[in-house]
Amino acid sequence: MFDARQSNMQDVTTYSPIRVAMAGIKRVIFGALLAVPGVAIVVWIGPNGEPGATRAPGDLGPLWFFFVGLVLAFVAFCFIAGGVGRVISAFVRDCYFRAGAEGMAIRVPLQGWFGRFKVMEYAYKWEEVERIINITRSVNFIPIGSELNLRVFGGKEITIERYYFSSSAKKLCAEFLAVRARAGK
Repeated sequence: MFDARQSNMQDVTTYSPIRVAMAGIKRVIFGALLAVPGVAIVVWIGPNGEPGATRAPGDLGPLWFFFVGLVLAFVAFCFIAGGVGRVISAFVRDCYFRAGAEGMAIRVPLQGWFGRFKVMEYAYKWEEVERIINITRSVNFIPIGSELNLRVFGGKEITIERYYFSSSAKKLCAEFLAVRARAGK
């Protein structure tokens, strides 16, 4: 790796803290919507059971509902914590997407478990980069998200989600490849 801060690379696109914060807010809302039935099951149905229900010898008891409610509440907590972590990581300073004749450099927050994150810095010379591609994920041929995939010689792959940058992943991929072609690599 080379020092990208001391080279004369230009910004290809800008870091988009609004998109990162919006992705976090969406996760918090989804987690809150998932928490409502989870907490309702744990608090009301779990201890009380189904009111007026008669049980056959093989039926599952109220303890089963309590367990399902706990699982829903835990999953909701994970979504909410991840969303809060994304909102907090949106305020990280000095994030960038740069490219120049020497190579490329990317600095973005990487999400961890339960809302934690760390800032990852990638800086590679063009000779180290094997390929840069835009990947669009889809469900039933309907696009649901895109990401930039960077593969370095040696097998290391770096995936950067769409919401980190202001340009589209397709445009960003074309910009990186254009700068690489101008550099003659």
